[in-house]
Amino acid sequence: MDAALQGDATACAKHEITARTLQRYRAALETDEELSAFYAQLSRTVTTQNWANELNVTLTTAIRKQGDLIRGITTSSADNISAVTGAIKALSEIAITRDVLGAGEVNDAGDGDAD
Repeated sequence: MDAALQGDATACAKHEITARTLQRYRAALETDEELSAFYAQLSRTVTTQNWANELNVTLTTAIRKQGDLIRGITTSSADNISAVTGAIKALSEIAITRDVLGAGEVNDAGDGDAD
């Protein structure tokens, strides 16, 4: 998986194996059913985890941006009330989406990366 995500050289260095060993592992994927099944399961897990992490980062960024916009509103004009109402609706939909997708609560240190 590391080779697929980060490249052969990085994966070989990380796992302290040679490029030839990596080639043998790839060849084994073609014939070893157990190894192939393990690789497929790991691939699904990594893909799902990466997707969930990206979702959390994107949602956190969106929430912060909307919060900044709401705090910047200083008058109670009809347009501003409509904008705040729209932001509340969007934030509610984000919360529902997070719950439906099973992302749960995100503990964020404020660095822009989901923790």
